Amino acid sequence: MTSTFTTAHRIVTGQGAFNDLGTLAARIGRTSLVVTGRRAMRDAGVTDRTLALLRAAGLDADVYEDVPPEPTIDSVDAGVHRLRQRSADVVIGIGGGSAIDAAKAIGGLAHADGDCATYFRGKALPKTGVPVIAVPTTAGTGAEVTPNSVLSDPATPTKQSIRGDALMPVVALVDPNLTVSMPPNVTARSGMDALTQAIESYWSLHATPITEGLALHAVKLIRKHLPKAFADGADMPAREAMAYASLMAGIAFANSRLGAVHGLAHPLGIRYHIPHGQVCAILLPHVMRLNRQAAPEKYDRLSHVVGGDAADVATGLLERLEIPATLKHVGLNRADFDAIVAESMPSGSLKANPKKVTEEDLVAILEALA
Repeated sequence: MTSTFTTAHRIVTGQGAFNDLGTLAARIGRTSLVVTGRRAMRDAGVTDRTLALLRAAGLDADVYEDVPPEPTIDSVDAGVHRLRQRSADVVIGIGGGSAIDAAKAIGGLAHADGDCATYFRGKALPKTGVPVIAVPTTAGTGAEVTPNSVLSDPATPTKQSIRGDALMPVVALVDPNLTVSMPPNVTARSGMDALTQAIESYWSLHATPITEGLALHAVKLIRKHLPKAFADGADMPAREAMAYASLMAGIAFANSRLGAVHGLAHPLGIRYHIPHGQVCAILLPHVMRLNRQAAPEKYDRLSHVVGGDAADVATGLLERLEIPATLKHVGLNRADFDAIVAESMPSGSLKANPKKVTEEDLVAILEALA
């Protein structure tokens, strides 16, 4: 069986890397659309700094900052409309995973002949779009190096990915300085998202020696540095380590897929309005125990890397990072179990899980969290 490894065309990392934004964008186009969230980047001064860097490099720059915390298909359509109005030839996605996912979808659908809902329902994405530069300000999703966008349709409600080559950013610009403003709760949730992605990538059925190496090193970095970044957001060695860990986990899972945590996380997250990183963190120890017998050698290797039983260490991290261990706080309702399981079973993430997951497995996890 053959494997293909792909990632962003150019990855620029390190403290101060953000200063290269204008130069990098000017190599691609002359008119830019900056895609970001509704408040955080503006309040932190990052939006103004972004515009200054782009304009200093000679680019015309416009801002679309109406991306909700969970990007919707309608918000993508509005962004595509703005891009076409401005005839933008480069998209700058800056923020957390939501902003970057929205930016990738907007760039990828720039030349599409249908609305976002058409592609959300399964139509193949166009092969090319408007190039995207992805600038993460959190250390968690790895969205800067993945060819997919996680979107929601509140009317259904459904949360799932659209994917295609046109969604892979041409440049990933990873500057840990941009993550310093993350509050502790966001640091915790995004860091546990990165840990989940690294672990699920490592034991995915589609893992390769390349993805395994990236994933394992990401796990090692997160185990050591996430508690430090949570305790002191100004700890730059910890912030830099987390930025690299998130990047490596993103590269890994983009090439190997994920697992049962993400198969369950999407229907739970949209139904109960739980931040993605938080629901992944809560599910992680339960899915790890589910997979232990299916991938014993990899489980033991993970345990060696984290310095203890892997699932127990993940559970301990929840307490240390002040993340609840169950879903009681959101009112997880047993009456919803059948619907949640039905929405989870078709997930491509479940298909990559080392254990073939049954409906009974999912119900057992939900029972443990209720």
